Amino acid sequence: MDGRRGVGGGDPVAEALDAEARQVGHGVAAGGRLGRGSSAKGLRTVGLCHSVQGTTRMLARPLDVPYDEVDHLCAGIDHQAWVLRFRRGHEDLYPRLRAEMAARHVPGRAAGQLAGDDGDHSGVADAASTYEGGNEQVRTAIMSAFGCFQTESSHHASEYLPYFRKDPEMVESFIPQRWDYYEVCAAHDVGGELDEQLARLKTELVPSVEYGASIVNAIVTGVPAVVNGNVPNRGPLISNLPDDACVEVPCLVDSGGVQPTAAGPVPPQLAALNRTNIGVQQLAVAAALTGDVEHVHHAVALDPLTAALCTLDQARAMTEELLAAHADLLPVPLRPR
Repeated sequence: MDGRRGVGGGDPVAEALDAEARQVGHGVAAGGRLGRGSSAKGLRTVGLCHSVQGTTRMLARPLDVPYDEVDHLCAGIDHQAWVLRFRRGHEDLYPRLRAEMAARHVPGRAAGQLAGDDGDHSGVADAASTYEGGNEQVRTAIMSAFGCFQTESSHHASEYLPYFRKDPEMVESFIPQRWDYYEVCAAHDVGGELDEQLARLKTELVPSVEYGASIVNAIVTGVPAVVNGNVPNRGPLISNLPDDACVEVPCLVDSGGVQPTAAGPVPPQLAALNRTNIGVQQLAVAAALTGDVEHVHHAVALDPLTAALCTLDQARAMTEELLAAHADLLPVPLRPR
């Protein structure tokens, strides 16, 4: 569960009224759902992630297909969107992709000589790394079972489903090389990295794969761009997901702002997977909006991975520990009494 990273104690409307607010992070779905209420007050929001850009490039590499020749469609929710179409011209690349990934990524067999990863995924990766492309046993298994490739890394994908982390042996089989978000972030030399990035940009100012600059450029100049954004499911944009969910769909951006496009229904088995996480997000947002701490407990108890590992009593005890540890960061109604 990472909705807390996208839900804070402040008032986004007071901070960003009449702005095109862009949220980048891993609580995008919960934060985007929280922002839905703010949109009625004049705040336009879009949640951004780089999983679509990174994953579609990663999938093109082992197929030796130039990325600018790939036609893809991705839709779902943040960190659990699906590559619904992956083509080159009239060729459906999925048959080749399934065969290639199944041969490369076998549970219990770790890849070697992978590039390291420092947590900065804004650039174009040239090779498989410990984060993405190197050990994709989780996402390959999901594709085999449910039909489509998931856009977020195997490390994160394993956190949202009950199948891959039941015991240490299973974790080792599906995720043979640990990638820990906290450890990666804690190892950063923030000041030094900012100086290095500034020096690099002064030498060569080129866009990254992140969407922020493209959105600003399209709004200011009117030159259109297409991004995958996390937005309210109005319409609905994905017809077999709840209309109050926050969904990730292709969006046209121009001087009129970010304009989501309807993706239609996703395959029913993928919608069912999404709904297991949407329910958790709904309850996390309900807790933030109402101050009812019981909804925090409900959200954690319904989290698929938590439910695979913990009894209800264990889930409640764990949640109480987390609330106490983060009390200073929580809105007052959610702090332990």
